Amino acid sequence: MGTGDIEDPPSAGATGSPVTRSRSRRRRSPNAAPQFQPSSYQASVGENRPAGTPVTRVTAVDPDEGEAGQLRYAMAALFDSRSDALFAMDPVTGAVTTAAPLDRESKSTHVFRVTAADHGTATATVRIAVEDDNDNAPQFSEKRYVAQVPEDVAPNSAVLRVTATDRDKGSNALVHYSIVSGNTRGHFYIDAQTGALDVVSPLDYEVSKEFTLRIRAQDGGRPPLSNISGLVTVQVLDVNDNAPIFVSTPFQATVLENVPVGYSVIHVQAIDADSGDNGRLIYTLLETGAGFPFAINNSTGWIMVASELDREAVDFYSFGVEAQDQGNPPMASSASVSVTVLDVNDNSPEFTQREYSARLNEDAAVGTSVLTVSAIDRDMEAVGGPSTPFAFPPPATALECLGGSSNPVLGGFRTL
Repeated sequence: MGTGDIEDPPSAGATGSPVTRSRSRRRRSPNAAPQFQPSSYQASVGENRPAGTPVTRVTAVDPDEGEAGQLRYAMAALFDSRSDALFAMDPVTGAVTTAAPLDRESKSTHVFRVTAADHGTATATVRIAVEDDNDNAPQFSEKRYVAQVPEDVAPNSAVLRVTATDRDKGSNALVHYSIVSGNTRGHFYIDAQTGALDVVSPLDYEVSKEFTLRIRAQDGGRPPLSNISGLVTVQVLDVNDNAPIFVSTPFQATVLENVPVGYSVIHVQAIDADSGDNGRLIYTLLETGAGFPFAINNSTGWIMVASELDREAVDFYSFGVEAQDQGNPPMASSASVSVTVLDVNDNSPEFTQREYSARLNEDAAVGTSVLTVSAIDRDMEAVGGPSTPFAFPPPATALECLGGSSNPVLGGFRTL
């Protein structure tokens, strides 16, 4: 037995024979595989955090000792390789940190396979959820909303609905609406929850033809983010709610009786506050009969001479004029017109008899009245009427004509 050998003393066996015992050590089997505890991990981290923000730590257990139990950790994205650039893992400790700021709206969940290796390998999964920050303001679905509303729309009628969406989630994405400007007269109301815009008071096209409202969309984050770029244009449509109004009534004019046919006598004009056909006027004359000497231009309202005038027949005309718009149904107004026909010297005097005769004694004294003649002039005195004197045409006679001044005109004759 060599030096250093130790041998237990013999002992008696069942048969009495001595039995020799020797000491031995159990050694752990090398290269045992590590195991993760647990096999899957759930973690979360807020978006926009700086690189290096801790996320989670994975741990594997290796029964080996010494160098055989030293583990190296690694991870790789399972479904989207973009995740690899956003996270880092400490190969010694298994700590997971962010490698760059995250954007939940771009990708909200990242899934990795992690490994722990020595002489064997263990795997686990890590699912990282990105928590929302209120980093997105609401965005309107359109740059400008346009609606057309008739001016007689009933109060509380719907106009349109504006819509804005927020890429955040939860209360950060809850949008509320309000009118910022353009509603000075309070004609409109917007539902803060739905964005529905209503008319709440009467509109008047003749006062305001168009409204431009600026809308704010604000989310429910803390602090909230808002967007005031929403524009709503409400175009008010005209309805035929205004009758024509004549500019000046009554209309009065004078015209010489000898003006030619087509002569413009007077311009009657009406205005209509409506637009388009609702404000386009057609003029007509009223209270006229057959042979009426005046006509009107239906579009312009100019009253013209339609046939020859004769003051000696009719020297004054009174009639009506109507202006009617072309709305549906149409509306109309009327006014009175009076025209006085002025005289011109267009009538020669006419004797009341075609022939006069008288008897005269030859010894009649000078200045003796012989007879009286009379003539009528239908014109007015100012233009050559009844005061026209009488005279004999040449050659001269022995009688003198004496002009009169009454109507009919009297002319006396006496001897010279």
